[in-house]
Amino acid sequence: KDNDLHYKDVLIGYKALLGQNTEGERILTNLFRSNGNEEKLDFNALNPSHIYHIADIKALCINFRLRFLDSKLFRGTFPVEAIEATKTFQSEQNREITGFKMIAPAPMFKLAEKDKDPLLMVPMGGDYYYLLAKWGNDLHPLRKVLVYPFRDFESLLKTVFVFCLAVALLFPESLIRSNQDTGTIMHLRVILFFWMFFSTSAMTVLYGFSRVKNFNTNLWKSKYLD
Repeated sequence: KDNDLHYKDVLIGYKALLGQNTEGERILTNLFRSNGNEEKLDFNALNPSHIYHIADIKALCINFRLRFLDSKLFRGTFPVEAIEATKTFQSEQNREITGFKMIAPAPMFKLAEKDKDPLLMVPMGGDYYYLLAKWGNDLHPLRKVLVYPFRDFESLLKTVFVFCLAVALLFPESLIRSNQDTGTIMHLRVILFFWMFFSTSAMTVLYGFSRVKNFNTNLWKSKYLD
């Protein structure tokens, strides 16, 4: 009898394990097939701190140069934590979730014609989204600083301006002034600044057009390459 009880316990545990794996496989299938359809959620079971408006998501993507696309376009890997978070969420909502959106850098998506910290979200309707899971470490403040010039044209000009101003002010006086110069050092630095600003701006624009690079404000929901 003891052996029979042990066998039944093992069998129950094995079936439970199989059921968990099957649920995990179904979640992965939904993740890789989702069109980002809206879900009717039980708001009483939601964590308010995980609810984001589309305007907040847009700002996040622009600041960190990320994409916000359907999870079916995601080509990264989903860690166990994300699967478990989805299982828990489905249990709390008492329903299967099939609508998923991803926030991640462009290289992690399969884009048309063709740093990493993904965020898994569920559309709630009304331009609101619920954060399910986040993994990686690409939302580092340093990334925000590095991609600042790519936010929009104004940010690019500000970056070029500050860079040229810093170089003009820090450039050694001995390399600016010659024996024949009669002007003050500040006059020479102003001339150097304007020369650098116009030349650097021209090279930046030339590089941007040659590489067909676009700004974050135009890319955050784009399914195409830069």
